[in-house]
Amino acid sequence: MFRYFPGNEGWSYHFAARIVNVAQLGGADFHEAHRVLEHLKAGDGEGWYRGWQAAGARNEKNALEAKRRGRPITARDAFLRAHNYYRTAQFFLAGSDERKKDSYVRSVSCFHEALPYFDNPPERVTFPFEGSHLSGYYYRPLGTARQRHPTIAYLGGVDIISEELYFFAAQQMLQRGFGVLCFDGPGMGEPLRVRGICARPDYEVAISAAVDYLESRPDVDADKICLVGQSMGGYYGARGAAKEPRLRAAILWGACYDLIEDIYDFWPAVRGQIEWVIGAKDEADAREKLKPFTLKGVLQHAKCPVMVTHGQDDTLVSVKAAHKTYADLPEPKHLRIWNEAEGGGIHLMNDNRAEAVPYMLDWLLEEVGRPRGISIFP
Repeated sequence: MFRYFPGNEGWSYHFAARIVNVAQLGGADFHEAHRVLEHLKAGDGEGWYRGWQAAGARNEKNALEAKRRGRPITARDAFLRAHNYYRTAQFFLAGSDERKKDSYVRSVSCFHEALPYFDNPPERVTFPFEGSHLSGYYYRPLGTARQRHPTIAYLGGVDIISEELYFFAAQQMLQRGFGVLCFDGPGMGEPLRVRGICARPDYEVAISAAVDYLESRPDVDADKICLVGQSMGGYYGARGAAKEPRLRAAILWGACYDLIEDIYDFWPAVRGQIEWVIGAKDEADAREKLKPFTLKGVLQHAKCPVMVTHGQDDTLVSVKAAHKTYADLPEPKHLRIWNEAEGGGIHLMNDNRAEAVPYMLDWLLEEVGRPRGISIFP
């Protein structure tokens, strides 16, 4: 992995995974990002916030001016960069810091401003969830696939918001003819930051609500609804694969078997974020709340083919999580561990998404093309 901040794995990972990778897909500019960070001392959280917040404001101003002048492409691109820079600004702030919510709201606002200028604008959607709602974006594929198409319910993890998923894999999903529902569940994005809805261990409830919504759409082939969960979404997605029988196939893009063992204790730097996401007061409260966040005794109920992928040298979530998850899953199942030599050894294979994302999605596309119940893993 390219390490912009040698010796600071967390900052280097964030820059490589969510700035450099995103720059290739329209959510950042490498040289602009370098200007933000070149004089910043690693670990200076306030400097990180100020630099990225200023970059977001500058791009938002440019986008609004381009919009006023009738320059839609320029406006779209600047709004998307502003979106990601505001998201980046709030990343290392504590959940109790009001600036975190403010930067998040500005990030989402810029994403919304960009949507009308997409070649294929998504729908902003909401769907019922336990007397309230969850929200996200539905992207329809182009061409004849718009009639009735296979669809992916796509969700992130402990710190990924639904807007950002557009830059992770949603574009590649669309290119393969999938519809894509990017949504924020409990403990994510808008439900957490605006309404205070925290993460829960029985995440299959949120996933089933998403499947209910997708089945209600006349353009979705209800027999070809798939699921992709990434990072801590590897835990959420595994719950869905085990408990939601309508799923055709699932990908756990980064496994997570037990939140205490595989993240909370494995990567202590994330403890504050996890405590905020689950609504814990302190470490003792977090450990108590996290006890039911485990896949032990759950996965044997999975009814669909499941692919588990993980980086061998993942420093955020233990690779042991992938082996434990795979061991408990019934057939058909597939385990792919990526290593440093080939690229893909880090969290979510972010040092080789060029190969890892097609590997996952091409399998998923072939899977929905087979009769249900027949799976041939590579």
